Amino acid sequence: MIENPMEKFTRRNFLTTATKFLAGAAVFGFMPNFAEAAEKVIYLEEKPLSAIDFTKEVLPFDIPQISKFQTLSELNIPAPKLKFVGTMDQRRLTTAIVLHHAGLKQDKDSTLKEIHKMHLGNGWSGVGYHFLVHKNGAIEHARPLDRVGAHAYRHNSYSVGICMTGNFEIGVPPTEQILETEKLIAALCQHYYINPSMTTIFGHRDLCDTDCPGYNVYPRLSEIIGNVKAIL
Repeated sequence: MIENPMEKFTRRNFLTTATKFLAGAAVFGFMPNFAEAAEKVIYLEEKPLSAIDFTKEVLPFDIPQISKFQTLSELNIPAPKLKFVGTMDQRRLTTAIVLHHAGLKQDKDSTLKEIHKMHLGNGWSGVGYHFLVHKNGAIEHARPLDRVGAHAYRHNSYSVGICMTGNFEIGVPPTEQILETEKLIAALCQHYYINPSMTTIFGHRDLCDTDCPGYNVYPRLSEIIGNVKAIL
């Protein structure tokens, strides 16, 4: 039985958010990063938790298990060919991974250039996510991996952001998209020595007041984490 996402949010959000914020403050100081403050605009069509209907049924979809571990280099992800504006701070600490959906009005496969252009329109340096995972499973580098992202306000200084294209309030991710997302999370955990758990792998809504990564995906995040943990 799938547990109520709101209960899950309440349980995880208060403790984990406080822990992560204090950890970040210890490293970077208590004043927020000014570049991050400039990039706090909520992306696209995301809705606050207060506007979400938690009584609707979660749509089912397959959660495939990883059969073989691959490192970041073995995943052979294409390097970004994007032009960023200004200077992006280097991320000095990486202890968490945050999962997103694109959240457009339609459940469609957005291109990296489309999202980059929209984030530039927000006044940001460029695309805020570090990776984009398409519906066919193709993975693209987005923001340079060693730079501070713009995907989870107040939590960018220690996290990597992964965005799955689509809107998972109204649709579900294809098997290929979920499988490659799991592979990417596993590779990042190995790369940054992150122990995959509910306190290191987050949905965006765990950290910010938003519906992201969508009502149909978020309740199954624990299954994704379990598959990642099993392969490491």
